[in-house]
Amino acid sequence: MLSYQVQSAEATIAVAANFRETAQVIAERLESTSLHRFTIISGSTGKLVSQALHGAPFDVLMAADQARPLRLITEGLAEPAAQRTYALGELGLWWPDKVTPFGIAELSELSPQSVCIANPALAPYGAAAWSLLAQSGLAEDWLAGVARVDNAHMVAAMVAERHARAGFVARASIAAMLRKGDITLDEQSILWLVLLKRAEGNAAAQWWVTQLFEAPVQRLLVSHGYRLPKEDSLQ
Repeated sequence: MLSYQVQSAEATIAVAANFRETAQVIAERLESTSLHRFTIISGSTGKLVSQALHGAPFDVLMAADQARPLRLITEGLAEPAAQRTYALGELGLWWPDKVTPFGIAELSELSPQSVCIANPALAPYGAAAWSLLAQSGLAEDWLAGVARVDNAHMVAAMVAERHARAGFVARASIAAMLRKGDITLDEQSILWLVLLKRAEGNAAAQWWVTQLFEAPVQRLLVSHGYRLPKEDSLQ
């Protein structure tokens, strides 16, 4: 009689807030096909990286930009070889009451306090939104009054709940709300992944990273509103 031991492991996956629901679905899928278990932690990319730099026990960090994960590599906390683009997110301006085609400059019709973005200092989606606003020709005093929250997922909630008239949101956040039936009814930012060095011997973390680039999870990413990098596009 042959016998063997299958080792299980646990890993903590830190993800940008807009990716939280998708990460939970991925975790459920991977837990159903392995003995590994995953804990999902979400927040703005800036806060997650800061927590990692201060010793937070993350095994994988899935960020919404390139610069902050690079800092983890520079500080010797992450594996350079594991850094890879896993999906392309899209930034869009959501203005539910504006039924005709519009441009960013038309936001001047609204009070700046009724327009919401993710905090550019914390969230890559916010930095991308701020860059677009800064180039739109809107007055500096108007721009100074724009409302800011921690992340793009919170922006979507603010607009959906009518606490804001318009906001710069992640396409994936809108897709999640549509799936849940919470709403009826784009410049790009790149999402990056790094495997932290503390996960070198963690089979669950390694499994997570590997499976992200397999067809079932890639199809899941597409269904959740993300586009795939060209080199990883499904046939």
